[in-house]
Amino acid sequence: MDAMNEVIDACEGYVPPVTLLKGISICDQYYPKPHLRLMRDIDFLVEENAIPIVSKIISKLGYFQPSNSCGDFYATHHHEAPYFHPKKHLWLEVHRGLFPMRSRLGTDKVFSLENLRRQICPSLFAGRKVNRLSDELQIVYIACHWAATFDLISGMVAMLDVIYLLKNTKARIDWEKILSWSDGSVASAHVYLLLSYLHQYELVNIEPEVLRELSLRGRSFGRVNVKILYRLIDDYLVEGRSQGFFFSVRNLDIVWKTCLLPGISICNLILAPVFLLMPYRFRKSVLA
Repeated sequence: MDAMNEVIDACEGYVPPVTLLKGISICDQYYPKPHLRLMRDIDFLVEENAIPIVSKIISKLGYFQPSNSCGDFYATHHHEAPYFHPKKHLWLEVHRGLFPMRSRLGTDKVFSLENLRRQICPSLFAGRKVNRLSDELQIVYIACHWAATFDLISGMVAMLDVIYLLKNTKARIDWEKILSWSDGSVASAHVYLLLSYLHQYELVNIEPEVLRELSLRGRSFGRVNVKILYRLIDDYLVEGRSQGFFFSVRNLDIVWKTCLLPGISICNLILAPVFLLMPYRFRKSVLA
């Protein structure tokens, strides 16, 4: 919290208010206490033309970029190479977008720069002027970031984010807006999976009609796929079952991503064994 305040204060007057993302946004907005929201880094979004200015500012605050990755990679990525502060032991990510531009989610209409700008709302963070995503885009973003990779830790955190958001928001969620984004969208499958999973255990209350519409408008899924994905969540995210030789994190991630692929659900199931044996460089181009 102190580090984010320091960045906001240093940027004031040089660039427009930053847009808080992920944990640093939701921790003080919907969690009972900010420290209850686990974070690995601090993420915030700025306009593309403001990135060089922000980079200079946070460099003066003592952050540097230790990554050895090729500059060309981050030139087309959705955020700059991560910054690290050696004394504070904190990581910062300066975003220009929400997902990699060449990924399926990065080209989805819901995450286009035009829609993103429409869904940025003025807010306050410890009395300082900032921006945040609308609740509707926040739900979609959390769900898609959660579903993009089968992560044993952040997967649980994302589910808590949505639970707290839906329970503690004072605004009415505009489900029609979310549904309008979902027509032919890759994001719809991810949103449906997260909301329907939480709804079946009565952790959130979603109108059945909303879930039905999300399911119909998605570009993937069949009953078998959903049952497999629910089982993975139950066994490995919620119950914390240990991985074995076959059920390694790598293999679970491949099965997870394959079940979420757009297309005919039975075809995705057939492809799963193929992807398990396929070299990484070829599999990545299909599952990204």
